[in-house]
Amino acid sequence: MSEKKDTSEWGKREVGALWINVKQSDGSKYLTGHIKGEKVILFKNKSKEENPKAPDFRVYLQKEQELAGAAVAAGNDLEEEQDDLI
Repeated sequence: MSEKKDTSEWGKREVGALWINVKQSDGSKYLTGHIKGEKVILFKNKSKEENPKAPDFRVYLQKEQELAGAAVAAGNDLEEEQDDLI
């Protein structure tokens, strides 16, 4: 029974979900999904090496055109070199 209680508690606290995507051009990974009803896209922060206090990842609101597959193009602008996210 405690397993159901934990699931219910986590369900109440959930604010969104993310999925791993792979760019076909170079195989780099990024995340897409939704947080509190907003569609988002998440990239590894390529400036992290320059500043250890910088965030590890950056989250952006998605534009409608990105939902149709242009997210790959946006990823090229933001992340030229990405390692695995996880």
